[in-house]
Amino acid sequence: MKTTSLFGTALLATTVAIASSAFLPAAAFNITKTGSQAGDPKQDLWQVGVSTNDIGSTFQVDWFLDRNFDPSGGLSQDLSAFSTFKVDSFTSSYLDLTINISNTTALTQTFTEAGIVSFGFGIDPNATSVQLLQSGNNFTGAQVRTGQQTFPGGFKQIDICIFTQGCNGGSQNSALAAGASDSLRLRIGGDFTSGTTTIGANLLDFPVKFQTTDGSFELAGAANVEQVPEPLTILGTGMALGFGSMFKREYDKKKNKSSLKA
Repeated sequence: MKTTSLFGTALLATTVAIASSAFLPAAAFNITKTGSQAGDPKQDLWQVGVSTNDIGSTFQVDWFLDRNFDPSGGLSQDLSAFSTFKVDSFTSSYLDLTINISNTTALTQTFTEAGIVSFGFGIDPNATSVQLLQSGNNFTGAQVRTGQQTFPGGFKQIDICIFTQGCNGGSQNSALAAGASDSLRLRIGGDFTSGTTTIGANLLDFPVKFQTTDGSFELAGAANVEQVPEPLTILGTGMALGFGSMFKREYDKKKNKSSLKA
């Protein structure tokens, strides 16, 4: 009597599950809308909850303004940029971040300038200090904002501002030009326990300032803030598929031999 074994199918599924889970990051950034708006023009605001579980993981913030939805009607070309934030270290007294920022705006014959001169974020609990562990080529300054912690475009409670010349603006010569990227490492000081034993913080709003041929625009981190897969996660998925395919081939060979004998 010819019988069909489920061992191969079960082994394949188990192998994929084990290989995948072995490489999945423990990070779980808590990404939500705040329900408020700010910027020029106004856009939805987002926050990203960070904990010690997120050390070694990365999230992404996108900025975008469609020229057709600029209320002023003065923008002739879409503005776009994105930044990744990697959590390098997180203790009760400081948060280390590696930030990579890219200006993906496209220029035209008439729209010739669209430099990014500053960007930043709020942080809760409040930051008490900021230090550039590694300066960027363009972004060479960082400060903790005082008072109402304003940022151009009507943003408030923006603790950290990172800039080329100053938070309120700068020249095109020092700005992050369209098509260019920059990276830096930042250490933010503060009490990140809030009187508890849990270490955590919320990063908020993510304003950015463009200075363009058509004027200045201050955008909020857009609605598609998303967690970025870590390289090991991608590697793990690839290995899982590879192991799964290998075991399936071996099972198919054994199955064919059994069929011939039968």
